[in-house]
Amino acid sequence: MPNYVIEKSIPGLGQLSPFQRDQTVRRGCSALHGVAPDVEWVQSYLTENKCFCVFRAPSEQTLWDLIDQWELERPLSISEVKQIA
Repeated sequence: MPNYVIEKSIPGLGQLSPFQRDQTVRRGCSALHGVAPDVEWVQSYLTENKCFCVFRAPSEQTLWDLIDQWELERPLSISEVKQIA
């Protein structure tokens, strides 16, 4: 199954304490984990103002559909990961 990276803007993320960052990212990324049997959270990467959450899913459209279905905040982008080097 392909991997997809979901890009989310979280202003001030880098200024939060480690605990606050962890909680913020868990709320933002884990909302999709487990809502469908074939969608799985893999890993997250944090920058100063963004979070990049990697999910395994059947398609990009599956992720967009779940985001809309669950009325979650829409991310900046969703992109298929073609290669990890």
